[in-house]
Amino acid sequence: MISLYPRSWRQRYGDEMLAVLDARPGGHADRLDLLRGALDAWLHPATPSMVPAGAALIGGGAWTVGAAAALAQPVPADWPGYVLDIIGLAFVAVGFLLVATLGCALRWGDTGGNAARVAIVASVAGYGAWMAALAGTAAGDADGPMLAAAQTLAMAGTLMVGVLLLWSGDEPLGILVIVAPVAMLVPWTATWLVFGAAWTLIGMVMIAERSRPARDRTRHS
Repeated sequence: MISLYPRSWRQRYGDEMLAVLDARPGGHADRLDLLRGALDAWLHPATPSMVPAGAALIGGGAWTVGAAAALAQPVPADWPGYVLDIIGLAFVAVGFLLVATLGCALRWGDTGGNAARVAIVASVAGYGAWMAALAGTAAGDADGPMLAAAQTLAMAGTLMVGVLLLWSGDEPLGILVIVAPVAMLVPWTATWLVFGAAWTLIGMVMIAERSRPARDRTRHS
């Protein structure tokens, strides 16, 4: 069961944990605690994962390219502003941004309570519906209102994530996570560039944070 923990955790605490278990063999409750501890170690590592940062950079960059392509059309597309040429790129961007949003949400650790759970569920449901609507649009089975509704749900979940980050003192990340969905809620395709730029900056902030010494990082677990 110790092997379920991340390698960095095992290198730091593994021998000590094995010594404790050798001195007092555990029961069923102890095994459950070990499993819960392994899950927590993966979700809240001492060194922040690069996955959310990379997802934010890729998703933000892909969305910015797609937004620029949509704005370059001779005739602006009807709201919500999608053109078929960017549907595939938008689908990829939304998938990466779902990962980035969840990475931001996990920064709370266990302190978010019910509000955190609502934000995570809304984000997963919203981004999932958004991807489904984009896939349907590519297949000719979806329309503008469906895309707009799914997009709005995803932005509502993202906005909740940003508010909770700001409430917990996680700045400037919280501000950027608020700016991104607010830009997308404005019914003007030009604000898509703000959305993409905000997520790109979020990725850069996460990378800069990871490069700081551990004692200088703000912990949210």
